[in-house]
Parts: sequence; structure tokens; C-alpha cells
Amino acid sequence: MTKFMLKRLRVFSALVVLVTMVLTARLAWLQIYQYDHYLARAETNRMRDLPIGAPRGEIFDRNGELLVGNRPGFVVSILDLSKRDQPAVVAYLSELLEMEETDISTKIWDQRFRSFAPIRITTKPVSNKVVAQIEERRIDLPGVIVETQPMRYYTNDNLAAHALGYVGAISREQLQQMQEQGRYYRGTDSIGQSGVEKTWEELLRGQDGTLRVETNRYGRRIRVLAKEDPVPGHNLTLTLDARLQNIAEQAFLNVIAQLQEEGNDQVGKGAVVAMNPNTGEILAMVSLPSYNPNTFSENFSMLKDDRDNPLMNRTISGAYPIGSTYKMVGAAAALEEGIISEQSIITCTGRKVFFPNDPSRGCFNNAVHGALNVVQALAKSCNIFFFELGKRTGIDHLTAYAEDFGFSRTTGLNDLEGERTGSLLRREEGKYWAPGNVLTAAIGQGHTITPLQLANYGAMLANGGIHYRPFLVREVTDKSGETIVSIEPEIINQLEYKDATWAAIHRGMEAVTLPGGTASSMRDLPVKVAGKTGSAQVNLSGTQKAHSLFVGYAPADAPEIALAVIVEHGGLGGQAAVPVAKQIFDKYYSISEE
Repeated sequence: MTKFMLKRLRVFSALVVLVTMVLTARLAWLQIYQYDHYLARAETNRMRDLPIGAPRGEIFDRNGELLVGNRPGFVVSILDLSKRDQPAVVAYLSELLEMEETDISTKIWDQRFRSFAPIRITTKPVSNKVVAQIEERRIDLPGVIVETQPMRYYTNDNLAAHALGYVGAISREQLQQMQEQGRYYRGTDSIGQSGVEKTWEELLRGQDGTLRVETNRYGRRIRVLAKEDPVPGHNLTLTLDARLQNIAEQAFLNVIAQLQEEGNDQVGKGAVVAMNPNTGEILAMVSLPSYNPNTFSENFSMLKDDRDNPLMNRTISGAYPIGSTYKMVGAAAALEEGIISEQSIITCTGRKVFFPNDPSRGCFNNAVHGALNVVQALAKSCNIFFFELGKRTGIDHLTAYAEDFGFSRTTGLNDLEGERTGSLLRREEGKYWAPGNVLTAAIGQGHTITPLQLANYGAMLANGGIHYRPFLVREVTDKSGETIVSIEPEIINQLEYKDATWAAIHRGMEAVTLPGGTASSMRDLPVKVAGKTGSAQVNLSGTQKAHSLFVGYAPADAPEIALAVIVEHGGLGGQAAVPVAKQIFDKYYSISEE
């Protein structure tokens, strides 16, 4: 061997020895000095922290009847699904769950950065049959797990659906909004989407627990290492009376069915609101057509495209012409301003011209009511009487008194979103005002109002001018029953009208339900009712029937319930709204007396 070759061999041997020493040192360092670090990493790779869904708080009516609860349901989730296995797994789940492959893939993609957290594929519970099929093919479905989650359950299906609301999958926009507010949600979580489920989301939502499990190399659970129990959300007690709510819904549906049998094919929509005039508590809130929150997600597309708009809460978002139910405003304005007294007489001739160059105006069917005072005029709903009051009082006074009763502004309800303000026909600076407009305004045409505003107006008439803030949630309690929040009646405004004004209006509203009044069919009820009927034109061509309205309270001498009923295209007040109100008062007080 030459010297050159020997030298190269020595260099190579030295390099081998050096590399061996470096590797040996590195191995020794890892085994001795980094042992704890890599042991912890290995343990972490074998452990998973799985969220345990917290049940939402339950919702009860004022008497403790459960309206919204939870029941366990199975949901399908993905945990540690490899890219190699994803196409086959997604294809199978698509067929099994009857979902689009793109929808499943999108859920996985959106949650790809959430390491070790299950990605929920289904938001509604799957059947036991689906669970069995997944278990049977578990070896072929790596990463697919079945979790048990508390699912929202509405005990009476459609009952008070718009007030209660519904829970649905959180959207990207909502997720971002929650994150900006510092509130933790997963992209697969559900969230309150409407009603009190939405407005009281923060308290209804519980705090998820954690299940720490050990898994094998395939990601399958071997054993439970630790468990942190979830904390349920807080419970709500509402002001709603489930019995009265059911009575009101059935009464409305009964009258609608009867009108349809008689040939009115325009009816089917409307609203009912009942309030306690002494507190502002909402006792019933009916919006029809309605929907079933239990099947909302399955029927969403159909509900969204329905021309009758069942998702709209008509009690707060429907704006209707107020019609003759407005006439107590004109009476209050004229009495308070000293324009008339209760004894003042105005003669109805059936039809009359009030302003030059303005067409003659008249009562319904040009009925001649003769000499009337304000009590009799309310009972008969005499247009001529209130045209004359409007002319004498003026639009500015009418507007001011309408605003006293809360018209053209929200009622103050905080428990639901989407309340409209309604509107008033009023004089606007810089715009032409025809003299005859005041006549239109005096009988309630040109104004719009929501059913909740109408009920609030009825409550103020019943209690002598106190505007209580309407509210739906009475109390919030934790799982042990301890009160977290208690809502008390709150006065927003109080009208200082003369006692004589209230007395005249009350007598007039009571006369409406007596023989000769426009709601005389109520005279045989178990309690004495005070009220006012109304019909509001929808279009001048007459192709659509007028909306039918009623506002009132009972018992007349000690009011407990203020009631507003609006039946879209129901015709005259006595044809649709009064029968609904009558059934409500009849059944509620008949049962109460029993």
C-alpha cells in the first residue's frame, strides 16, 4: 500500500470515528438529558382532549312548564383523518348521511387548524341505525367517531316558536363576531339564531367540559385519563303563559279555518299579543303562519322560500294600518284639550263634506247614527263623529297624543330583535298638507302599528296611561335554582290625563261589547270585556279584503289581560278579530273559573 493510500485510509478512519463519536454523544444527550421532554411529547401524541358539550339552559313558562329542554343525541364527527383516507371516508359518509361530499369536505377544511379537536359533521342527531352502520365499518372509517351531545328540544313543537326562537349552526360571520367579543366558540358549534334563544345566548350557553383520553396509533380511544364535567347554561323563566298561548293559537286557527270554509281565501296570516297591563309582562305572543323549531334545519329552504314568510315574527316586525282602533287617541286628544266633554253631542248624518274641495266622507255603508256623545261614538265606531273631532283638534294634537301612547316608536322590548317602529301620518315641514288629511288620520288611516304596539296601547288604556316596558324573560337561574337575574316591571312613561278623560274612554270601550256595539257578540262572556274593533283598508281597488283588528282588556273593571288581535285580510273587525278575541277570553276565563 502506498503512502498516499495509507494517508487517505487514516483520514477516512478518523472521520468515521468522529462521526461515530458525534452520533453517540447526540444519542446519549437525547436519552439522558432530553428524556423527560420527548417522553412528554410522546404522551401528548397518545392523549386527546375531547370537548364534552354543555347542555343549554332550559326555558320555562311563568308557571314552571318546560318549553325548551335538551335530550341526548348522536352526532358524527371526524378526528385525525389522514389526507390519504379522506376521499373514501367522505364518500361513504356522504351516502350514509345523505349529505353532499363538498359540504363534508368544507367542514373538514374549515377546521383543519384545530389539532386534536373533533370536527362535527352533523348538527342534527343521527339515528341509531346510522350509528350501528358506522360501528360495523369502524375499521374502514379511520377518524370517524360518534359523539353524544345534548340536543335542543321544543316540547310543544310550534307553540310560541317566534318568541322562543331556534338554535342553528354558527356561521363564519357569527364565529368571527364571537371571537372579537372574546367568547369561545368552535366552528361546528350551535348558537341561538332568533327569539330569546338568540338574545339570551350568553346566559343560555353552558361551558363545555373536557374528556382526556389515551389513544392507540390509529387514534382509537383506549382509556379515559381525566374528565372535567361541563357546566350547564342558565335557565330562563318567561312571562309567557303556555296555557294562554295555546288557547290564543288555537282560537286564531279555528277562526281562520271557519273563514276559509265561508269562502275567504285571503286569510291565514296575522298575530295575537296578550300582556299584563299592570306589569308589562307578555303573556302570549302568536305569529302565524309559524314553524316547528324541532324540524327547522330540515325545512329551512322551504320555510325561507315560502311566500307567506313563516319565519317573520309578525308581532314585532309586521306593520299594519291601525284603522278604527285608533279612535281612542282622537277621543283622548279632544277630551284633554277641552274641545269636547263626555256630554258633547255631534250628529251623524251618514255622510258629510268637511272641507271645501275635499270629497264627502261617511260612515261604513253611509250608516246614519244620529246624535252621539263620545261614549256612543266609540261603541258605534262612528266615522262622522271622529272626522269632526279630527277637524276641531288638528293634526298636530292628534300626532302628539298618538305619540303619548307609543306610536311611531318601539315599545322598549329588549328580549327580541327586529321590532319595528310603525309610522304616523303627520304634517311635515316644507311639504304640502291637504286639509282633508286630518280626516284620514282621525279614523286611523295612514298610520301603521305593530301588534305589540297595539297590545301596549291597549294596556295603557286599561291601566290609565302607564307605559310599562314589555318583557318576555322574568328570571334567570343557575342549575341549583339560585336566581342570577330577576326582571322587575319598569315604567317608561306615565300619562297625566284627567280622570274624566279615562272614565269616558273606558265607558266607550265597555259599550263596544254591549248590545248595539261593534263587538256585541262578547256580551255573554264569563267576564266583562272592554275593547275596540277596527278594519283597515289595504288597497283602494277592493281586490284585497281589509285587515281585521281588535284591541281590548278584561276584566273591564279590574284588567288582568290586554289583548291585541290582527287578522290579515279578515274583513271587518267583528268578522275575524272579534271571534278570535272572544274565543281567547271565553276559554281562558272559563278554565280559570273551574
